[in-house]
Amino acid sequence: MSEVKKTKISLATKILIAMVVGALLGYVLKGSYDTWGQVTGPLGTVFIRLLKMTILPLIFFSIVTGVASVADLGKLKKVGGTFLIYWFVASALSAICGIVWSFIIKPGVGINLAEKGEFSTKGVSVVQSLVQWVPDNVAASFGNFNIIQVIVFSLFLGIAIALLPNDNPAKSALQKFFDYGNTAITRVVEIVMGFAPVGVFCLMADVTGTLGTEVLTGLGKMLITQYVAYATILVVMLPIILKFIAKVSPLQHYINVYPAMLLAFSTCSSSATLPLTMKCAKERAGVPAEAVDLIAPPAATINMQACCAEMPIYAIFAAQMYGIDFGFGQLAIICLLGIIMAAGVAGVPGGGIMMSAIMMQTMGLPLTIVPWVAGIYRLIDMPNTMLNVTGDTVGMVTTTSILGTLDRDKFDAKKKFAE
Repeated sequence: MSEVKKTKISLATKILIAMVVGALLGYVLKGSYDTWGQVTGPLGTVFIRLLKMTILPLIFFSIVTGVASVADLGKLKKVGGTFLIYWFVASALSAICGIVWSFIIKPGVGINLAEKGEFSTKGVSVVQSLVQWVPDNVAASFGNFNIIQVIVFSLFLGIAIALLPNDNPAKSALQKFFDYGNTAITRVVEIVMGFAPVGVFCLMADVTGTLGTEVLTGLGKMLITQYVAYATILVVMLPIILKFIAKVSPLQHYINVYPAMLLAFSTCSSSATLPLTMKCAKERAGVPAEAVDLIAPPAATINMQACCAEMPIYAIFAAQMYGIDFGFGQLAIICLLGIIMAAGVAGVPGGGIMMSAIMMQTMGLPLTIVPWVAGIYRLIDMPNTMLNVTGDTVGMVTTTSILGTLDRDKFDAKKKFAE
């Protein structure tokens, strides 16, 4: 008798199922919320507290580790410096794209939350924030859960480690320490995310038990906002960079790198796609091997255009639900936070979910939408990862084109579909 092979259900699928079942149960039992809410309410709160527990150590270790490792770009200043300029400009434009579409589609408008009006971001202003971003007591920054100050300190510490001479034993020891710490906190995040199906089930049951199905409509609009922002970057922004800065055919570039785009879409992992990304860049897009070897590994971690658009959408979605109006200075802060978090926290399992929690906490917003994001994150993550990987290849082609080292004959050569 042959054994039946069991198919393991992925965490993303479990969370999605939990969200749907929880939402349905909450709606069906809406009249008796006061009774069953005494069970689901505390369990949902525990999950939110577990998420908050991981935020500061995750930021600290991931940013320090990332900044210290990215310093390797200094080996080739021209290539690395040019790519970093591309990274910042493309990331900023992507964040702006997310902000613009959030105000056009307005996914959070029309959702009337019970605690609406209880939260305020009045303390988030440009001049005041820039001064208060600099910590005067690092221990107090951690103790008071001041995320911005922790980010600033983490950046300084990472840069300090990177600037140490390579022959200084302290440099390798510190890099190993933070790398191990990052590995440990990543494992903690994995454990916490293991509880996500239960937490999302309880939180969604609470939401639909009190608000009905209007939140699901807002969630659908938020998902559409993500897709439209990604499409704008893929169809408008990146082609403009390729056409007018790299001076190559955008369509030809997509033909060159489509194998990596497809793999990224299916695996939802920039790291897993990295070998194929490098192969496509070298053999199909005409990027010199030395440039690919230098740029591709750090780009897979820091160059996340989709994430830069994704994070501001979450913040504005939440703000619209609570009737909070962000000024220009606050939007600039959201844009900068999107760039920093995409560079520092990318690659962590459930990274987008964790980053949404960090964005909410930093901007003084409640974590209400975090379980919603968790429930549909697979639907966000597939196009998100594909766009991130595509942005990496655009960066490599643009950098080498500017420096005059791009093999244009190889880039323009006709490619077989199955090649």
